Amino acid sequence: MIIKPKIRDNIALNSHPKGCEQNIVNQIDELKNLDNINSKPLNVLIIGGSSGYGLASRLVLAYKNNAFTYNVSYESGPLKRFSGTAGFFNNYYFSKLSQFDNQNHVDLNGDCFSHETKENVINYFKENNKKIDLIVYSVASGVRIDPDTNIKYTSTLKPIKSDYTGNSVDIMKDIIKEKTIDVANSDEINNTIKVMGGEDFLLWIKALANKDVLNENVKVLAYTYIGPECTYPIYKDGTIGQAKRDLEQKNIEVNNILEKFNGHSYICAAKSVVTKASTYIPSVPLYMSALYKIMKENNTHETITQHIYRLFNEMIYGNNTIYDENDIIRLDSYEMDEKVQNQVNELLEKVTSDNFKELIDYDEFKKEFLIINGFEVENVDYEEDIDLTIY
Repeated sequence: MIIKPKIRDNIALNSHPKGCEQNIVNQIDELKNLDNINSKPLNVLIIGGSSGYGLASRLVLAYKNNAFTYNVSYESGPLKRFSGTAGFFNNYYFSKLSQFDNQNHVDLNGDCFSHETKENVINYFKENNKKIDLIVYSVASGVRIDPDTNIKYTSTLKPIKSDYTGNSVDIMKDIIKEKTIDVANSDEINNTIKVMGGEDFLLWIKALANKDVLNENVKVLAYTYIGPECTYPIYKDGTIGQAKRDLEQKNIEVNNILEKFNGHSYICAAKSVVTKASTYIPSVPLYMSALYKIMKENNTHETITQHIYRLFNEMIYGNNTIYDENDIIRLDSYEMDEKVQNQVNELLEKVTSDNFKELIDYDEFKKEFLIINGFEVENVDYEEDIDLTIY
């Protein structure tokens, strides 16, 4: 099969396995010349490690901290004419590339929200006489089935106070178009909190603590996003933002549970990175394209791998942690620097439908979106006939 990108409404409908492989190789190469983080080998559970911050965390910890990683994610492999998800190939090639020094990493393809998945993870650690030193919770899902009631909840990305209108970019046509998202109703707000809030995060920690698979001094990390004021209506003050605030509140209960292990749980606000959802949110593609340009000019731009390496090296296992008044790690401090934000806003004020490709770093944003799905990766032959039956 010759695989070309299929994009509909700024959502990738397929992925390229060889591109995903090369993307993993490239991220590993980024880490090669960086110092090791911690001399003590770690047992790490990553919930949502197939892409984004979860995958970057897995790579950094495996290659720079000699960590054993157990990843829980829910991905689909190739089926008939469907190529499979990028996360499926990321897991496949991480496993293939990372089996060194008898360190056999584990992937569990399953619903992280279910009791059964939690039990499977617990049983693995018990049967292999391992205790968990670090948990990374990096879940992004549109749907959650409550494990006790079997009720299905669907998350939405909507404003709460009023309808939101912003400029979006059609990445296949390379045009700016205005997009309006209706205000959320109360059910949509509550459902988004059920899916993307802290309920499942807390259930994981309770289950692991009750079954005694947490090590002394265990650390827990969950990712959040705050972002700039221009995105507040649709993100921080919207339905997803409400879910993230719930996650932050549940973290207080998590830390209470971890006291008996002398452990600690962190919430980390990370920088804007290109994800599967980034292109869908009005204002965000233009904001990120401007941000990339400004941060490169200020020599503060980081790839996601460099960003997460700095988190673990300087903050989680270092002494340079930056907290805000809500006790959230502000890994996004370079992005949210007042000078940077002022420069980004000044640049965005000049953006028009005619000049955006020249004025901001839109091409880089678009390329990164394609890369995370395995397309436009250098040194990949996209005319190769791919045999999907081998996966």
